[in-house]
Amino acid sequence: MKRNNQLLVAALGLFMASCGTGGVKKTPNGVEYTVHKSGSGAQLKLGDTVLMNITQRLNDSILAESRKLVGAPVPVLIQKSVNKYDLMEGLALLKEGDSATFIIPWDSLPEPRPPFGKKGDQIRVTFAVDYKYSASQQTAKDEKVIKEYLDKNKLNANKTAEGVYVAVSQNGTGDKPHEGDTVFVHYTGKLLNGKTFDSSLDSTMRPGMPLEPIKFPIGQGFVIKGWDAGIGALNKGSKATLVIPSALAYGLQGSPPAIPGNSVLVFDVQLVDVKPGKAPAAPAPAK
Repeated sequence: MKRNNQLLVAALGLFMASCGTGGVKKTPNGVEYTVHKSGSGAQLKLGDTVLMNITQRLNDSILAESRKLVGAPVPVLIQKSVNKYDLMEGLALLKEGDSATFIIPWDSLPEPRPPFGKKGDQIRVTFAVDYKYSASQQTAKDEKVIKEYLDKNKLNANKTAEGVYVAVSQNGTGDKPHEGDTVFVHYTGKLLNGKTFDSSLDSTMRPGMPLEPIKFPIGQGFVIKGWDAGIGALNKGSKATLVIPSALAYGLQGSPPAIPGNSVLVFDVQLVDVKPGKAPAAPAPAK
């Protein structure tokens, strides 16, 4: 599956709580905010990557909701504030589990302003903090759900050195591909809940496109890391199921809207053909 380099732009989502419980407060730079729900988790700090649901409203009208746009909490890197209304300073005041709304006067937005507001309006941005991201914790979570998936589906899988689980259902008789070889692969990609997000064998997934294997040079970074590792473990002609941890798939960002962040992916694949490529260049001798 081809790499999707689309980065998730700062997202906007989650409903506002019906009433505030913390009263109106101000950030050190004077931005007003109200804490609707006080969490019991860790304090956020600069450098943290935090999963949040975010909502943007104009006065009382919803402009955008990340939960609807993405289907999952979105990652936000807590950074040093650049200006008064970038809200980073405010986010650093929150804890895991907090839900708070920050109020920005329309007249304070930099020019050019969007056309949907007017003088006297307010932008209200609600952040519902889910949890702080930890690569080690995400890896442990992935391993747990992968084991459950393999057991549930009775898949006998081997784990590659990179961490991809490969369950071969039909052994091929050809050679395994080498770095730089062009491989031809039929595939169907699914989330752990069984929802299919792409397939080279389903015309409804790719309207107007021929149903033919995807081809790419293996080991060259043209696909997600889990594909390079998983396909590279197969003999030509093999059929297999690849179960790929999120870090070797689309990671924290995901590939919205089909693939939420931190998703373990499952691919049913067939290595149809392998065409020899150029051997990797030998390293230059040390001087």
